[in-house]
Amino acid sequence: MAVSLLINKRNESGTKLGITRTRIVRGVRLFIFIGALTAVGVIAFTASKETIVGLKRIKPLWLVITLLLWATAGLFDGLRLAVLSRVGEHRLSVLNSIEVIYLGYFMAAITPFQVGGLPVQLYLMNGWGISPGKASSLLLMRGFLFYGILLATAPLITARMGGWTTLTQVLSGYIWLVILVAAFLIVVSVVFPNFLRVWRERLTQIAKPNLFQKVLVWALTEFGEFVKGVKFYLKPRYYGWLIFGVFLTVFTLFALFAMSATLLAGLGLKFHFGRVMGLSMLATSVLLFVPTPGASGVAEAVGAGLYSMVCPKHLLGVYVVLWRFFSFYLGALVGGIITLRRVSR
Repeated sequence: MAVSLLINKRNESGTKLGITRTRIVRGVRLFIFIGALTAVGVIAFTASKETIVGLKRIKPLWLVITLLLWATAGLFDGLRLAVLSRVGEHRLSVLNSIEVIYLGYFMAAITPFQVGGLPVQLYLMNGWGISPGKASSLLLMRGFLFYGILLATAPLITARMGGWTTLTQVLSGYIWLVILVAAFLIVVSVVFPNFLRVWRERLTQIAKPNLFQKVLVWALTEFGEFVKGVKFYLKPRYYGWLIFGVFLTVFTLFALFAMSATLLAGLGLKFHFGRVMGLSMLATSVLLFVPTPGASGVAEAVGAGLYSMVCPKHLLGVYVVLWRFFSFYLGALVGGIITLRRVSR
């Protein structure tokens, strides 16, 4: 089944997915353009004569370790999705889970607000016999575990490790605001179960909705699916799988964010392991709702601002490019290869 056929597919609610081959190509071009432009910009802004000297101190072994951590994070993430799928009647293998995850990375890289991954993942899983509703619950639970732990711990780790500056205070405040809004929506959905549904129906009746209204409809729809998924996973007979999923999430987070420290080691720099991990977690947290494809441009700017606390300016641009490559671009590249393989079928 080709991904390009999504142009005519609809989900269970009747909403057209609208992800076409043309939009994919356009998104890839925009993603590459913004990513290349910001990479050149951040290196040009920070490079000096010391940069050449610093690059001579690169330790390839640490870069290999970074690559191994990236592969480990992908493996644990795939295992985590496979474990969470044990709750339903259709169980995913680890390889299929990894395919779903990296296809989602690629689509998130080429769509605004990184929202393009979920529809394509649902379409792929539907081909394996998993209904969109149950697939949504599975993927949203995976995201909830990841971002729930990340958002709750990133500001605390950053503050604990001595990274409390004006910038980290502002970013942490943004994260706490996201947490409070999410908590409010959860309480409202429990106390007034029909409230969010009514608002969503009113918004969908608007003849020509603006961008904010479209995003709000999408957010309310996804939140409604999330609430259904949480209720499903909180059944007592599924507690074991859920706890196992939490442990795998912690392992995934550690492998993923340890890369920020090993990259510094690869550049021959000294660092505080916990502080660097905290800054990396904080950076990832604030990029969740960035409107550019794959958070390109904004991610590099945020990364440069945060990592300037642990990396000298003459190597900062190189470090930010390496950080983005291992934390996002490499996954999007693998996802792109998977997508091309699907299209070729």
